[in-house]
Amino acid sequence: MFGKNNAKFRNNAIMLLVLGFLCYYLFCVITGEQINLLTTTLIEETGWTITAVTNTMTYGSLLAVVMIFVINTLFMKFNSKILMVGTTFVVAGMIALMGLSSVTLSMATFIIAWFILRVVIVILQHGTNLMCTNWWSKNRGKALGIATIGAPAASATFVAITTAGTTAGMRFSGLYYVFAGVIVVIGILMAIFYKDNPEDCGLYPDGALTPPPAEKEMKEGSTMTAKEVLTRGDSWLVIVSFGILYFGITCITAYFATVMIFKGVATSTYLVALSVGAIIGVPISFLLGVIDDKWGTPIASIVMGIFYIIGFLGMVLTDSDSTIATIMMATIGYAAITGGCPNLNPSINTYVFGRKNYLAASRIVMAAQGVIAAFANMYMGAFINAGNPNGAYLGLCGAVVVAIILLAILARKPACDSEEAVAARAAAEKA
Repeated sequence: MFGKNNAKFRNNAIMLLVLGFLCYYLFCVITGEQINLLTTTLIEETGWTITAVTNTMTYGSLLAVVMIFVINTLFMKFNSKILMVGTTFVVAGMIALMGLSSVTLSMATFIIAWFILRVVIVILQHGTNLMCTNWWSKNRGKALGIATIGAPAASATFVAITTAGTTAGMRFSGLYYVFAGVIVVIGILMAIFYKDNPEDCGLYPDGALTPPPAEKEMKEGSTMTAKEVLTRGDSWLVIVSFGILYFGITCITAYFATVMIFKGVATSTYLVALSVGAIIGVPISFLLGVIDDKWGTPIASIVMGIFYIIGFLGMVLTDSDSTIATIMMATIGYAAITGGCPNLNPSINTYVFGRKNYLAASRIVMAAQGVIAAFANMYMGAFINAGNPNGAYLGLCGAVVVAIILLAILARKPACDSEEAVAARAAAEKA
């Protein structure tokens, strides 16, 4: 995947994957892991209510869904390096402002910083996906598998690092000032090493010495319109299947601790299991990428669907008298989908629409998936309020089975940029 006998490609590729890993680490921390600090340390120091903080996070997350279309359009219109570098420095600034808000006790500063942070962090996620799509074709799955390891790595380390900081006497502001400084360093690395695509460096995807089979189509074709995306049957297979899978992520990650506490599991027990699961999730994320490259993204996604069911059944079977086995089922499923779904979602879009149309299609497909996933909190809240979280997860098992069936249908079609698909389109044009 680093280009045999192609040192120039290899050197660029290694640094780009490091940057991709860091971007996914930041994305996971900001959209998930830091919530632990915001709802504990920040509230304790400021006296703000948990409702005020969590409502702010909810509204920012909903706005981020709406901005998916806009962000992918920006990538179509502007140089992606400018967007990625600029966003990294904006993220550093907003993290510093959040730290400052705990000193000045300015809720307004916190709200503004969080809103901006939650929206722009999506640029780093989508930019990393685009970078992997541009630089790798045959090895796209493994590349995304390496970059998205940043997500389970964040789950395994961020809480431990910040807990050590608070134990050593650091306040919320100090932690966030240090965090902002680290992000500035990442921004400098981004400015030096980030490259939009291999062609700008006189290279080709995967380090190949010749252009990929779809290169001619990419130069002559035009990007897809929203109507073209929404009128394709395979678009809806992707939208519904991965909409269900993203819905499921929220239902297990955001409510893991809540459900474990509801069932009477000791905090020390499930936190240790969660850390172990996150570590196990690192190789699973890469393994899904290997399956993606060898057997196709739909097959890898079906395998990931099995991990979803394992995780959900682990949540159902766990209670206060459970052995560690059922809790580990839940945490391994949790970790596998946290790294796997962000890995396979951009890859499935490229599989269906091709490298040329990745951005144009993704801005529609991912926004639609976001609408489906937005109802996950309402779904889980209703079941938990009724005292029946098991019913929620059993229902999700059924939904994932539907997603697996849709992906199996999608697996019957070859990848858009494959030699088989390119040849079929060429034959159809001649007929």
